[in-house]
Amino acid sequence: MKVRFWGVRGFVPTPHEAMLRYGGNTCCTAVTGDCGELIVLDTGTGFCMLGDELMQGEFGRGRGTLTLLISHTYWDHILGLPFPGVVHIPGNRLDIYGPDSTRGSLQMVYDGMLSPVYSPVYGLAHIGATHRFTTISTEPFTIGRLTVRALPLSRHSHSPIWAYRLEEDSRVLVYITDVRYNEDRIREQAIAFARNAHVLIHSAPYLRDELVEDYGHSRIEDAIEVAQQAGVERLFIFHHAPTRTDDELDAIAARFRAQLAAQGSSLSFAIAAEGMELLV
Repeated sequence: MKVRFWGVRGFVPTPHEAMLRYGGNTCCTAVTGDCGELIVLDTGTGFCMLGDELMQGEFGRGRGTLTLLISHTYWDHILGLPFPGVVHIPGNRLDIYGPDSTRGSLQMVYDGMLSPVYSPVYGLAHIGATHRFTTISTEPFTIGRLTVRALPLSRHSHSPIWAYRLEEDSRVLVYITDVRYNEDRIREQAIAFARNAHVLIHSAPYLRDELVEDYGHSRIEDAIEVAQQAGVERLFIFHHAPTRTDDELDAIAARFRAQLAAQGSSLSFAIAAEGMELLV
């Protein structure tokens, strides 16, 4: 599996010179399987840049297939979907997986986002690409040679939040976002779900010593502890706070790498940045 980060910011985009190196687009991560399967984790504003890139290939000719795994329907995780050309070209196919809620289905949420009040697209019916919505469950399924497993780690009925685990042969990638470990049960489930992952991508916009309003997010220290207890090889932090500058992220990376080295920990710690690529 190959991974590329297209959006790593949380809450709102941050087009500011102090955030250029790590990037200001919101959550979007692309995973490409060894046989070319393309899976996108969340469609924040980073999805617009990914879409532009895809237009240079089969998607520009209406022959592309894309699987979207949506963790939840907060704006910073879905806003980019209607804008790239790839979703408007007939012949392209979008398979969209994600959670329904008490407020309606995932399809209803996206359709509402494209209503004439907000968008000139006027609803999903006016998207050119063929699209299919599937309500996510804990039953594993396959995309080509990849196995996808999903787990609800936050059970807010208005917007349940799911984590994803992608397995290809013996390699494992886990994606966890917008989870607050305020219950031991949730932490234990996350640890079990991420067990022995080669790569864990985990949202963590804040530090424990920062006094901020709690919007239901893990702290960086939480993500590190979960990764260590799960036996993860490499941890990548994303969903950076809108006020977090490049220099501050550099300092955070240096601080925690030094701490892990002092502990003799084998965990590799990195800060995700737009354009960063890695092999799982």
